[in-house]
Amino acid sequence: MNDFRLSLRVFPALVLLLASVLAAQPARAAATPLALLSGGASKTTAAKPAAQPLDAAQLQQAVATLQNPQQRAALIATLEAMQKSAAAKAAARPAAHQGIGERLLEGVSTRAGEVASDAGAAFKSATDISLVWRWILFVAANAWLMKALLHALIRLAVVLASALAAEYLVIFILSRPRTALIRRAAFIYDRDRSDAALRRNETSEAGLADAEAGATEPPPRRRVSVRRFLLRLCFGFAHFILSVLPLLAFAAIGFVWLSAGWTSERVTHLVLIAVLNAYLVCRGTLEVARFLVAPGLPCLRLIGMTDHRARWLVRWLRRIVAVIAFGYAAVTIGGLFGLYAAARMVLLRFIVLVVHIMLAIMVIQARRPVAAAIRGRRGTTGFIASLRRGIASIWHIVALFYVLALWIAWVIGVQNAFSTLLRIIVVFILGVALARGLAFAIGHGIESLFADDVTWKEAHPTLYRRGRSYIPALHLAIGFVVGLVALLIILQFWGIGVLGWLLATVIGWRILTAAITIGVTIVVALIAWEAANATLDARIDRLVAIGRIGRAARMRTLLPMLRTTLLVIILVIAGLTILSAIGVNVTLLLGGLSIFGLAVGFGSQKLVQDVINGLFLLMEDAMQVGDWITVGGISGSVERLSIRNIRLRGGDGSLNIVPFSSVTTVVNTSRDIGYAPINIGVGYKEDVDRVQKVLQEIFDSMKAEPEWAAQITGDFELWGLDQFGASSLVIAGRIKTPAGKQYGVKREFNRRVKIRFDAEGIELPYNYQKITIDPDEFREAFRPLEPAPRKARAAIAGPVSEDGVAR
Repeated sequence: MNDFRLSLRVFPALVLLLASVLAAQPARAAATPLALLSGGASKTTAAKPAAQPLDAAQLQQAVATLQNPQQRAALIATLEAMQKSAAAKAAARPAAHQGIGERLLEGVSTRAGEVASDAGAAFKSATDISLVWRWILFVAANAWLMKALLHALIRLAVVLASALAAEYLVIFILSRPRTALIRRAAFIYDRDRSDAALRRNETSEAGLADAEAGATEPPPRRRVSVRRFLLRLCFGFAHFILSVLPLLAFAAIGFVWLSAGWTSERVTHLVLIAVLNAYLVCRGTLEVARFLVAPGLPCLRLIGMTDHRARWLVRWLRRIVAVIAFGYAAVTIGGLFGLYAAARMVLLRFIVLVVHIMLAIMVIQARRPVAAAIRGRRGTTGFIASLRRGIASIWHIVALFYVLALWIAWVIGVQNAFSTLLRIIVVFILGVALARGLAFAIGHGIESLFADDVTWKEAHPTLYRRGRSYIPALHLAIGFVVGLVALLIILQFWGIGVLGWLLATVIGWRILTAAITIGVTIVVALIAWEAANATLDARIDRLVAIGRIGRAARMRTLLPMLRTTLLVIILVIAGLTILSAIGVNVTLLLGGLSIFGLAVGFGSQKLVQDVINGLFLLMEDAMQVGDWITVGGISGSVERLSIRNIRLRGGDGSLNIVPFSSVTTVVNTSRDIGYAPINIGVGYKEDVDRVQKVLQEIFDSMKAEPEWAAQITGDFELWGLDQFGASSLVIAGRIKTPAGKQYGVKREFNRRVKIRFDAEGIELPYNYQKITIDPDEFREAFRPLEPAPRKARAAIAGPVSEDGVAR
């Protein structure tokens, strides 16, 4: 209901605009109400008289005209002027290919301009005091008028002085009876208040006792005592009589002066009558108001309100009545001294404007207490309470509209402006109340349909969840539709033939059909979107129910891209339909989009390649979210698949984003089955058959354990001696496992091989170098050297001289 409340707060502005439009066109009652908006489409359908055939004389005259060069030239000039005029009118008329929004905006702007122009002219005429100033100058320059004016003012001063003296004398004489009356009324008032307080205390104590005794119902509220009200009415009426007697004395003195013949001049006599009547009206109205609200005297007050509000009400009433009474008297007196009729109208409009401004100020000052009174007690719920809160939030706007629009309508010259605007306000309030009630009922029905305790929630949880997500949008749509229908009905009851305009004019019919088309398009698009989503979700649930988990996982992987594609298609179709409905040339738009798409295609070939490769890889189920794959030389777990890239989480935690265009080969180790390769190297001195037997025993022990039996899906395929290595004999085989389990099985098998081979004494060779030295060769290499023979040394040393020295 909050969304409808927002639309409700916009209504007063619409009321102001539309009521001003109605008031600004008083002389166009016979025309089509919204002819300006229709762009001239609403025309009279009166039958045109049939064209009469030309007789022989007329034909002869036409031939003679065409044969005469001067007459022929004049005829051609006339036709050319008519052609130019028709062309100018056609240019000024809205074009046929204009959209609905453009034509409607043009019509609304034209009407708003006319309303603003009329309101501006009215305000200018009401505040244009140039005529009054000219009259003042005219009176000041006319000796006879100045003499008559001074004579009347002197007589008026004498009469007012004597009448006011008589009034204040009577007030002084009656002061003691009035004081005694007020004192007696105050005594009775205080005594009644004390009795009432005592009864309230007794009632509260009795209620407490009843509650302690187990009673649950509160005691009934006491009604206002008729005796006390009648007694207060008697005191108030007596006080009113004492207040009116001085006014009667004033009237009697004024009547004596008027009847004594002292004011024999007609102008002076009329001036006195006007001023005296204004004073009597003002004082009489104030005394009646004081009789009802009694400011400062709660013991005499007949209408329940605080003393502050009573003083405020009497103060503003005195200002308004004084402006009206003495302003009208001033205008009347001005007419006696030659004030122009136009100037009198200016003064009257200005006086009424001042009164309306004061009323607007009163509305603004009283908006909060009046709103609190309309709103009632806090905490109440229901339609009536919601309606009262809505009225309380906008009542001052409605009142301001009525006050200001009434003055504008009166100034412009609308016939029966008061009743017309009163009908506008009443129809508006009733229409808003009914619209709010209808919106509340529909919204409450929707809330009840998707409540937490509905019976179909368990049977259709997905439909319930998705339906609840649309509740805020439904409230907004209901508020908008109901508000729009209410606005049309309100306008129709205002006398603006909006329904006839919608059905009978071209632009109105286009707006109506466009609105229906847009609404139907949005509903069909939502139904198609929800039906497609429900179908996809049901398909996945069905695959899970029948055990096809892989197919369901592939559907979940493709689901975001399918939804995005479907959403784009629905939005494009719905958008084109809506644009076509509002008058946009979709053909040109599609042509421009195709050219733009072609340019984008040429400039984003890599992006297109990413999308195409990604679609084919996903359709072929090459990978899924959670698979461990290797693409582009990068291995990792698939975290997310979009329409153009893959997000891989590496074993070290790094995030790798690989575009589909760079994917040539996909290595997926998470599909169907896996094999743990076994390659065991033993020393050349080991018995190969014994080693194979030990390996088989290790596999059998693993398969016997439940933890590892669940990860092994086949027997141990022992292939035997595979190759002769540089330092070992390699025995090969493999173990069949589920997809992704082969790595753990291989690591566990290798751990057990190491433990068992150590226990069995089977050598697991590794790369090392062994150096062996022969002892005989070591001794021979490190044996000490013997001295050589002399001749051998001589041969080594070279020729020797005779004295035995080597040369």
